[in-house]
Amino acid sequence: MSTYEVEHNTTDPASTTTSPRRRPDMSTFFATLSEITPDPEHPDHRPHAVPVPGDVSAAFYSLAEAFEAVRRDFARVNENSGPDGQSGDDLLTEMIQSLLGAADTPPREVEGVSEEFCDMLDRIPKSKLKPDQSCPICNNPFLEDEYPLVVQLPCHPTHLFDLECVRPWLRLRGTCPLDRTDFAKQLRDKAEERKKIVEEDEEEEWDGMYG
Repeated sequence: MSTYEVEHNTTDPASTTTSPRRRPDMSTFFATLSEITPDPEHPDHRPHAVPVPGDVSAAFYSLAEAFEAVRRDFARVNENSGPDGQSGDDLLTEMIQSLLGAADTPPREVEGVSEEFCDMLDRIPKSKLKPDQSCPICNNPFLEDEYPLVVQLPCHPTHLFDLECVRPWLRLRGTCPLDRTDFAKQLRDKAEERKKIVEEDEEEEWDGMYG
């Protein structure tokens, strides 16, 4: 007996499923980033190199291109869903514009967070995720993945992202995509404060020895 699809040269509506949207391919971005950021595992790698604006700019362009591919894919999946279906990529469009703007006037060095910061982000277990929750960047429902890797940013308990999507943004920009909390600046301020305390302690020791 032939199937519904064979008889009608179509797909049974009851069995139709929307193909999952893809997440960004970040291989080019991370290859670019590795050339302009210190590598603690290989301290001799480009030991005296200082990133030039063109190198930093390339990292911003690379991430913008990866996010643009995701934005196009989101638009394709939702092309028949009307205006409401298109609103979900507003954040992604804003992020792309921010990256392109930074690429035109790049900072002297990458000011994002460390890989260690990303590794330490709180992971959300699958059992705690709800069917209507999705990544604000790629708009994929978290539970579409059999093994979702979802992280919560420190700024707010509802700021949940696929680690695969938010990690490159954090490494480059260091901020929460939703409220722009600057984690990288917080880390730099804490490091500066620790350095100041150490210097004061050393100065007190010196004064105690020779005072």
